[in-house]
Amino acid sequence: MKQNPIRLAALAAACLLPAAAWAWPVNVSVGASTLGLGVQVATAIIPGTLDAAVGLNRYDNSRAGTYTSNGDNIPYTGSLRMETIPVLLDYYPFHGAFRVTGGMMINENDMSAVASGGSGTYTINGDTYTAQQVGTFTGKIGWRRVAPYLGIGWGSKAARQSGFSMGFDLGVLVTGSPEITLHASNPGNNAQLASDVAAAQAKANNRASSYRFWPVIGLRVGYAF
Repeated sequence: MKQNPIRLAALAAACLLPAAAWAWPVNVSVGASTLGLGVQVATAIIPGTLDAAVGLNRYDNSRAGTYTSNGDNIPYTGSLRMETIPVLLDYYPFHGAFRVTGGMMINENDMSAVASGGSGTYTINGDTYTAQQVGTFTGKIGWRRVAPYLGIGWGSKAARQSGFSMGFDLGVLVTGSPEITLHASNPGNNAQLASDVAAAQAKANNRASSYRFWPVIGLRVGYAF
């Protein structure tokens, strides 16, 4: 059964904090990055050398429009959902502000689009179909659900003492090749259309196979209690 990401992040934070909160500050930070808007909780395991952090990043966006080209006129709705839960370790090799970060993220990022109706045509795998022949045409992109993360950063997430702190992160999330699925409702049960959709899906996945990494750039401000 799929777990609620917010509950997972809360559980991870609950497991992390009691072990060190009695001795070292706990840093709660908010920020923005290429993973969306985020909140993170961090504390020191070895003060000045090693921190542990958990959090939640989220961003949603959707838009509706009409695809118009060569006489085609097809309404569509597209959406982007970004949601990751980082579980990370920060290592400070020089005991200063520079850090090396590694760990993993639960990755719920996906993109989808739905097109239906309209007066246009679809060209799928080189063959042309009317919007009525295709019915509802959907596409979805998903990534590996558990993704390793490696990066560098500046500024301590788990401050050495109580007060405000700032941080910058630069890294990469190893998402693996995206998985693209295409589907046409195909009201006429057209075998050629079904074959063309399958071929188009295979070509799209082949083209996308080299995109295995999600770059991460982010800024963060926090307060240590």
